[in-house]
Amino acid sequence: MKVDKYIICWLNVSIVVVFLMIFVGGVTRLTDSGLSMTDWRPVTGILPPLNQQEWENNFNEYKKFPEFKHYNVNMTLAEYKMIYFWEYLHRILGRLIGLLFIIPFSFFYFKNYFSREYLYKFLFLFILGGLQGLMGWYMVKSGLINNPDISHLRLSVHLSLALIIISYIYWVKVSLLNIHERKIEYFSYYNNFINIILFFVFLQIIYGAFSAGLKAGHFWNEYPFINGYYFPRNIFEGESFLNNIIYNPKVVQLIHRNLALVVISLIYLFSYNAILNSKEVSIYNNIIYLNLIIFLQFILGILTLVSGSSIVFAVTHQFFAVLTVLAILKLKHSLRFY
Repeated sequence: MKVDKYIICWLNVSIVVVFLMIFVGGVTRLTDSGLSMTDWRPVTGILPPLNQQEWENNFNEYKKFPEFKHYNVNMTLAEYKMIYFWEYLHRILGRLIGLLFIIPFSFFYFKNYFSREYLYKFLFLFILGGLQGLMGWYMVKSGLINNPDISHLRLSVHLSLALIIISYIYWVKVSLLNIHERKIEYFSYYNNFINIILFFVFLQIIYGAFSAGLKAGHFWNEYPFINGYYFPRNIFEGESFLNNIIYNPKVVQLIHRNLALVVISLIYLFSYNAILNSKEVSIYNNIIYLNLIIFLQFILGILTLVSGSSIVFAVTHQFFAVLTVLAILKLKHSLRFY
């Protein structure tokens, strides 16, 4: 396969746009804008309302759904335009990502730039993108029926798919950049350790999505103790253990708090061992970078909590969650090569 600078550029741009998509998605969620567009028209819905009558028609349609009736009954048209903007921007970015994939992919394919292996990888990426679009609408639809809030389970799947997509693009890019390098087996133990860290990071991000969807961040805005206790009493409701760890916002927040400590401990333990046993400068630099990112992410998590889920802190916290995943992948990849 040709490792062309244009392919690398295409992948870099894709990473940036998906990053932006995740950022705008976070703002859309935090401003409660996700239910402002009540239909899904991938082709014909590309244009926003262009005159006063169209705006009023859209607003009247929004008024038929639970979110307006339960939370926004006094909303004005001007306020509706603000939440519409974020959801519209989110959907436009989704369409842009689709075009950004299809057009360059078609060009490189017909120019025979792809080996069979990488052709399958990019086709898989296309499938992931399609699933993400469908999942986005499936998530929005959950708040347009009876419950005025979107399903936190669907939100977590939507965010997880976004992280898988950006991680997959990044992994393909770094693999291409090192396609002719020689693999080594010396760090296989640490590679397995990294996989464990990745598992807990993804689990932590899923619980972050649970916390966001259940608005768990509005409880217990203090750290590290909760009403004088590290583990508060009587937070489990009279339901099954499984229901509590998935649907009880207080339990979800408690799990999210403590998973952060698990992730940090694993990363610091890995870093200590890897630095002692590795003389590779690139590995050392990637470890330092990961530790810096995870430290800032931990501080941002505390600030998000004590501020009552301030939009600025919460969006930045989500932004750093993506940076954390990419930093781990960068380190994982550096363990494979000289």
